[in-house]
Amino acid sequence: MLGIASYIHRFLNVALHFLKLVQNREVGWLTVDRKTGTYRREQQTIWKKFKLLLFFNPIMEWIDRTHLLRLWTHEENVAAGRREGESKSHWQIKGFIEFYGIDMSEYEPSDPESYPTFEDFFTRKHTQNARPIYAETEPSKAVVAADSRVVVYPTVEKAKALWVKGSDFTIANLIKDDQVAEIWDNGAVASFRLSPQDYHRYHSPVEGKVKWYKSIPGDYFQVDPVALHSSVNILTENARSCLCIESEVFGNVLFVAIGATDVGTVK
Repeated sequence: MLGIASYIHRFLNVALHFLKLVQNREVGWLTVDRKTGTYRREQQTIWKKFKLLLFFNPIMEWIDRTHLLRLWTHEENVAAGRREGESKSHWQIKGFIEFYGIDMSEYEPSDPESYPTFEDFFTRKHTQNARPIYAETEPSKAVVAADSRVVVYPTVEKAKALWVKGSDFTIANLIKDDQVAEIWDNGAVASFRLSPQDYHRYHSPVEGKVKWYKSIPGDYFQVDPVALHSSVNILTENARSCLCIESEVFGNVLFVAIGATDVGTVK
C-alpha cells in the first residue's frame, strides 16, 4: 500500500507541476539563465505550442509532402503582420505586456499608449543604459547581438548534429552563394533566437566595417526549436538579411538576420 501511495503522490506532484506550467504559459523550450544558473521554460500561448507540434513532426512532414499546410501558415503569418501594422492593433499591446511581464521602464517610450500600432511596440527600443555592452573597450570580445536565447557551436557540423536538423542547412545555402561561403564552410556558429517578448532589434556582435550586404526573400516560418529540430529547412527557406563584417580581430564575420512568424520583415 505504501508503494501505491508513493506512486500516486508522485503522479499528483507531476500533474500539479504541469498544470502550474500551463497556467503560467511556461510551455516553451527549457533554457538556462546564465546569471543565476536556474532553468525555466519560455512563455508561449498554448495555441502556438499546439500548432508547432502539429505542423512540425515526422507524421505531418510525411503527409504534407506538397507543403500546402505550411504554405497556409506562411500566408496567415504575412496577413497577421499586415494587421499588426494597422492602428486598430493597438489594443493588443496592454495584454501582451501583462502576459509576458515586460518591464516597460527599460524601453523608450515607456508609456504603452505612445505606440500607435502593435508593430511599433514590437520594435520598441531600449533606453540608453538598459543593456550595457560587455567589455566595450576590448574589441577581442564578441557580444550577444540581441536579447535572446543563445547557443554556440565550434563547427557547422556540430550545429547540424545538435541544433539545426534541416538537411539543406549549409552556409552556402544560407547566403545563396557557394563561392563566398567557402571561407565559413565549417566555421563556428552562434545562434541568437528571440522570443516574442524580446527586444526585436539587433546590434553588431563585433567591431568592424560592413564589407557586403544582401537581402534574400523567403518564407516566415517559426524558428522555435520544435521547428528547427524538424526536417523542414527553416533557416534556408525563411526571408533573411545577410552581411559580412570585416573585423581586424575576427576576420570576416558573417551575420544573418532571419525573419520569423513573430518578427516578419527584417530591416
